[in-house]
Amino acid sequence: MNILITGGLGFIGSYFAEKLSSKSNKIIILDNLSGYSKSAMKTLNEIENIHIYDEDIINKDISKYFNDIDIVYHFAANSKISEGVDNPNIDFEITTIGTHNVLMAMMENNVKSIVFSSGSGVYGDQNDRLLDESFGPLLPVSFYGASKLCAEAYISSFCGMKNFKAYIFRFANVVGYRQTHGVAYDFYHKLKQNKLSLEVLGNGYQSKSYIDVNDIYEAIQLAITKQTNDIEVYNIGTDDYVTVRDIASIVLEALNLKDVSIEYGDDSFGWVGDVPVVRFSSEKIRTLGWKNQYTSHEAIKRAINFIIQDDNI
Repeated sequence: MNILITGGLGFIGSYFAEKLSSKSNKIIILDNLSGYSKSAMKTLNEIENIHIYDEDIINKDISKYFNDIDIVYHFAANSKISEGVDNPNIDFEITTIGTHNVLMAMMENNVKSIVFSSGSGVYGDQNDRLLDESFGPLLPVSFYGASKLCAEAYISSFCGMKNFKAYIFRFANVVGYRQTHGVAYDFYHKLKQNKLSLEVLGNGYQSKSYIDVNDIYEAIQLAITKQTNDIEVYNIGTDDYVTVRDIASIVLEALNLKDVSIEYGDDSFGWVGDVPVVRFSSEKIRTLGWKNQYTSHEAIKRAINFIIQDDNI
């Protein structure tokens, strides 16, 4: 199978590229190298059936890469949500315009299948309400969430008008191998610079689900084989939750640091647009036979170990 992955050198995209390449697929990666993993670049460059192109999906002339592609895994996005606070154009250009360009390139080359990585941000701030895929109205509170919802709508319209088949996945917070951002990642690098104190954005009681990247890989591959409708949306997360305070404790334990002064903020959120509490149901994907291998706590512990290992290479 010929597979094109946007954002294929990022955290999630590079994991999928490596896993899918082992099945004798031909992999085309488009990545603008703005936040790529150096270890991913090194590893993927050595795999014969992976072809990497320094290309930005914001550009309209990406159609040439979609020739003879069977399915697109669309992972390119702004991974640093807080940056959208200062520059609203980032999410709109990368996710909304970028997705439109990807869909047009697919249409021009008669590529009909797309996997899209959305997220819990499309739901907005619903406090501790348990959210399933049928919840509405969807009222994002961040530019990131708004751009993901807009991309979902564009994809849906191409399914309706151009006979595409789409698999849309709303992820919880994804962590794991070759992670390049996130709370645990930030804490590690802050403590690497200063082992005596740790500044936390918000009061630390932000509570969310954290899912291991391999668990989302297994969920997506299962959905592709089981889905019969032209378009479906799936939540993918764990049934347990951890707080930012929990994550701080896990990181400190992994680094064997004691007597660290932790400085918490006063707000319940980390930045404007952050949703402090997220609760959503993954029952729909579970009915297909999926089960997460790791809990949120286990996923965070694995992630910080990977971060430490990757930093020491």
